[in-house]
Amino acid sequence: MFYTVNCRVQRAILDKGANYLLGLKKNQPTLYAAVEDYVQAEGANPDNLTCDYFDDTHGRLVRRRYFVFDTPEHIKALGFSEMNTVIATETISSSPYKEGISAEWRYYITNNDKTNTQLPRFIRDHWQIESTHWLLDVHLNDDKDKKYSKNAAENFAKTKRFLLNMVKLRPPKGKKRSVRANLKLVGWNLDYLEELIFS
Repeated sequence: MFYTVNCRVQRAILDKGANYLLGLKKNQPTLYAAVEDYVQAEGANPDNLTCDYFDDTHGRLVRRRYFVFDTPEHIKALGFSEMNTVIATETISSSPYKEGISAEWRYYITNNDKTNTQLPRFIRDHWQIESTHWLLDVHLNDDKDKKYSKNAAENFAKTKRFLLNMVKLRPPKGKKRSVRANLKLVGWNLDYLEELIFS
């Protein structure tokens, strides 16, 4: 499970017998700074590297490295006593659309053991969900869409996700276009709309 850091959420998850994976944000300055300082002091050494891979989709080259650390007592003392592992992810990316190379660090805490090989997948799965929400908001104005009828909100949400998935799975033949352009094409081109629905 993945949530923004909140001690009550962590406690509720543990009370249900589940595991948690919490992303740290700078609005929790004490915990964020403690974890960041600890990771920098430990260093990004090969002993802590659990996953290192490259991704060249979407027209950019991305390297993601995942480092895992045992949680020291001074961080546990900040209110997360059952925290076992600190995870640091480094994302290095270059894009033909932007000049230079960017690097970003993100930090996570979990009660999973650092030997759990699924931790990087849990983090990536979360970001795929965030990416879908971003696409729905940017291309279909999902955050501004207000429905007050009992079932309308759920029906429209499912319809939007269905449309987004169809456009991503079956882009029109010929020139490569953005998701936004393909969504517009659905409304402009009856042949493409029929292809999506009936093929």
